[in-house]
Amino acid sequence: MRQRWRRWLAIAAAVGAAAAIVLAIATWHALMPMPASLGVQAPATGASDTHFVAADGTPLNLSFSGRFNRANVLPAASIPKLLRDGFVASEDQRYWQHGGVDWTARFAALWGNFRAGHIERGASTIGEQVARILQARPRTYWSHWIAGFDAGRLLRRFGHARVLEFYLNQVPYGAQRRGVEQAARYYFGRDAGVLDPAEQLALVVLVRSPQGYDPRIHPRAVRRAVDQLAGRMLADKTISATEAEAIRRAPIQPGRQQLELKAGPFVLYATRQAKARGLDAPVLRTTLDASLQRFVQQVLRKRVQELAQRGVHDGAALVVDNQTGAVLAWAVAPGDDPFAIDPVVTPRQPGSALKPFVYGLALARLGWQADHVLEDTPLAERVDKGVHRYRNYSGKHYGKVSLRYALANSLNIPAVRVAQAVGVPPIIDELQHFGFSTFKRGADFYGPAIVLGDGAVTLHDMVQGYASLARHGEFLPLHVLEGVPQPDPVRVLPADVTSLLASILSDPDARAAEFGADSVLDLPLPTAVKTGTSSDYHDIWTLGFDNRYTVGVWMGNLGGAPTDQLTGSLGPAPVLRQIFARLRGTAPYAGLWHSPGLRAVATCEWIGPPPCVQRQEWYLPPQATLAARTKASETSSPQIAQPLPGEMLAIDPRLPVSSQQFRFTLDANGRTIQRVEWQVDGKPLPASGEDTTSWVLVPGSHRVTAKVWVDGAVAATQLGPVEFSVVGPGAAAN
Repeated sequence: MRQRWRRWLAIAAAVGAAAAIVLAIATWHALMPMPASLGVQAPATGASDTHFVAADGTPLNLSFSGRFNRANVLPAASIPKLLRDGFVASEDQRYWQHGGVDWTARFAALWGNFRAGHIERGASTIGEQVARILQARPRTYWSHWIAGFDAGRLLRRFGHARVLEFYLNQVPYGAQRRGVEQAARYYFGRDAGVLDPAEQLALVVLVRSPQGYDPRIHPRAVRRAVDQLAGRMLADKTISATEAEAIRRAPIQPGRQQLELKAGPFVLYATRQAKARGLDAPVLRTTLDASLQRFVQQVLRKRVQELAQRGVHDGAALVVDNQTGAVLAWAVAPGDDPFAIDPVVTPRQPGSALKPFVYGLALARLGWQADHVLEDTPLAERVDKGVHRYRNYSGKHYGKVSLRYALANSLNIPAVRVAQAVGVPPIIDELQHFGFSTFKRGADFYGPAIVLGDGAVTLHDMVQGYASLARHGEFLPLHVLEGVPQPDPVRVLPADVTSLLASILSDPDARAAEFGADSVLDLPLPTAVKTGTSSDYHDIWTLGFDNRYTVGVWMGNLGGAPTDQLTGSLGPAPVLRQIFARLRGTAPYAGLWHSPGLRAVATCEWIGPPPCVQRQEWYLPPQATLAARTKASETSSPQIAQPLPGEMLAIDPRLPVSSQQFRFTLDANGRTIQRVEWQVDGKPLPASGEDTTSWVLVPGSHRVTAKVWVDGAVAATQLGPVEFSVVGPGAAAN
């Protein structure tokens, strides 16, 4: 019998040893990989939880989609001591003594659960909770077993203080909030560091049941739990009797932190820009001026409401810094839904707002001066099987009109004659160099009426173009993210020409024939201003600039309905006036740059029947009438003209992707191009004997290069690379 028992004991020992070995192997395989640090890294996939802030740090969005809190991480020293001690007292009393597992608490919990007949309480230490945060597992006895080993490894590698700091920043609450800072703002509307003592302990007990202890829903329950915790901390001598009494008397006042500044469409655009550049930081600072943004939103929405009876239901305004290209305000009316159509980046008919660019081209290429005489007489052209007759807004014909008066009064017929004289292909080329991204069809599609708005543009591109005029003819892309390297400005028009254009657009006397004396466009301080009104009054625009700022305002209906015969001077112009008044109230008036190259000439200018108007006119120097595209063009070498460096294209979700193509273009600079070999991201495109080729848009960042054979040369000239990006249809703000 004794031998039999010994045999059974040996078998049991062998089985136990084998089971222990199997358990050890299974445990070892189940352990999570140890992180290199407890810093929270950017998510590899899925939605980003990037928080965008204005230039002064004002939050612009609240995003809590990620697994971790990345934007509101506090160092341990910034977390109140009472809050830290409260978590240890509530969640893990012997935290500073054990090595990851509190065996006393675990056995007590097992005995209590056994007596109750069900799982009544757990005994997870702070280290074990951190292990589950880092690697989510189902709540089972096995996962609890593994978490204990992971907790010990974490504490040995990083120490108790660092693990506690991570826990306090990542512990989950309701509404996807993580960490005490996000919870303090969500439940109490304030930062954790300024909460009252009772509110600090409320953050502790809320972890147990975010819904059951929500102070907005169950104020008595959270009060009772806070007082009980304070009593335990007093008994453990974690706090003094005086502190316990202060906690008992301190109020628990719920609140919710609201965004001080709502800028949903801007945040959506900034998100796309950040993704296109591969940026994924917890917090990204933007160029937005918070105070100016509030003001622009207010005046824009008020004006849209005032014009609702006349058919205006949507509006947008953009304010930029000319020197840097930084967007200072991006306002949309009437709402702030980031997922609604954003009129800032939605192509609309520009009406006459493109005329300054076409006139600038004529001044630069044809040798014209501001007193060049144009004919304002009846003009018609064949369209399909019919005839289109051009007309001025007022219906009048002035006969002889000097260029200054034709542009200042926004006369249509002289503008068409200017477009005919310059040629439509150079106009399209010029507009593309000014950053207009929507002109992707051939010259035959637009015709000379392009100068009157036959081609949709965005407010973003329009303001970008006008800011380039204000920047003395140098193009610089607009940007919305601080700290991101920007390209160097590129010369598009001679500085003297842009100075003359500013002189014309700021001349109240020159525009009086069509706009009247004391027009709303006549700002108190000289400002270059241009309006645009599309056919049938669907879109109304006002653009303006001085030497420091450019402002653009659009109004209309995104649904396509016309307004009640509103024009740019009647609709958005008052908003532009108010914005410039606000800008000049916070910074000295920067003036309008006057080129020292312009010379004063006594001349006689025409606006209608004789006599002509005797006045002093500014004349361009001879060299300013030469085409000035880029610095590189001075070498007479071909250059990649399109895309522009850093240009961002967008895929229209309403159209098949396969039908959306972008045209790569060369500027030959007078050279004869024999053959071109294009490459995108190192992959060749079909060879073309021409200086353009088309490419189907593909989301992501790209580099285009070209090998060009010119003027009978045997060797090819390598052009580029030019970096650009394409935003897919699925980008969205968090």
